[in-house]
Amino acid sequence: MILIEIAIPLFFMALLITFKVRLEVVLPAGALALALLFGMGPLDAVIVYGKLFGSAQFLMLFCVIFFVMLLGELMERGKMLTQMSSIFLSVFRDNRLAAAASAAFIGLLPMPGGSLLSAPFVDKLLPSEQNDRKLVLNYWYRHIWEYFYPLYSGMAWIITVMKVEPLSILCYMGPMSLIMVAAGIPLIRRTPRETPPGLATDEKAHRLLLIGWPILFAVTISLAGLPLWLSVIAAVVAFVAVNRRLAQFLLPYLLSRKTIFTIFMTAGIVYFERIVREAGVATAIYQALQTYNAEVVVFTLSLIIGLLTGISIAFISIVFPIISPFLITGGVVDMPLLTFAYAGGFTGVMLSPTHLCLIVTTDFFKTRLALVYPAIVRAGLIMALGGGVYYAFLRMVIR
Repeated sequence: MILIEIAIPLFFMALLITFKVRLEVVLPAGALALALLFGMGPLDAVIVYGKLFGSAQFLMLFCVIFFVMLLGELMERGKMLTQMSSIFLSVFRDNRLAAAASAAFIGLLPMPGGSLLSAPFVDKLLPSEQNDRKLVLNYWYRHIWEYFYPLYSGMAWIITVMKVEPLSILCYMGPMSLIMVAAGIPLIRRTPRETPPGLATDEKAHRLLLIGWPILFAVTISLAGLPLWLSVIAAVVAFVAVNRRLAQFLLPYLLSRKTIFTIFMTAGIVYFERIVREAGVATAIYQALQTYNAEVVVFTLSLIIGLLTGISIAFISIVFPIISPFLITGGVVDMPLLTFAYAGGFTGVMLSPTHLCLIVTTDFFKTRLALVYPAIVRAGLIMALGGGVYYAFLRMVIR
């Protein structure tokens, strides 16, 4: 019964997407349906939506998304993205590998909607590829670090709250990143190898640091302790200060329809995550599954909440406290089971229609979720299957 209650809003959202309803409408509509199915009153659900516009979570996420999009627009206007694409092509000598590498490079910058920064590189490096396939390759390889990279908020939560050493995370969960890379190989193989027009092939690798300094600047000051939303704003301000001729594009961008769409898209993402929390969805699923064995409970619950929220830190902070009796025994974290739980949750995140990177790059590549989902699902199933095999291997090796 519980799985049916979850499937209904997801099916409803898929139906709206099929009819080309914008995600700014689909996300809150799906969240409202979920809230009603889990017993939240319609007025309470509407009040949650209204209040979120003044919340710090919404405002900070909006700033990150908006200013990342603005930075990408300004760098494109300044021809920096073309030069950076040329560097990736010069280093890897294969436009397909260069496209995957550029997405992975931007993945080292842990920010919401980061796929939007790598999308222009992939677009330039794969000129003959279909837009839906460009999106999938960019989306997939942008996230290969999330299994162990300590700067991602999900990993930071595990390190700080569960007291797991970063080296243990690397040793146990790092191989899952390799499995994810392997799951994406069919995406690369189906892409035509070609020489993209307008891109030089003799660029030096060190020029990536000189041209991409606004991105590196945002990363550096964020690592130094400045909040990410402020770091991105500071990077835009610094970039415009150095390239004053680009200031003319600020006001037109601010007044464009993209700003309105970004406001309501951000609201939809935050709203969905809040409904999952406040309607008690995770607790209800746990109660329905608790008679099953530990592997079924931790993987399935993480998968479902990851699928609903589309955010790694959301599924971790919602699910892991609930399943902690399975994950921690006698004060010791069961690392194989933790890895398996994370693999389930992250698979859900990658397949989620509420995943921010998927939403914003759908607009960038001018395609539809219905076109990109089959390839994402195939890669996700390979990753999940690989996670299961890897967990079985760990259990054989570690008694």
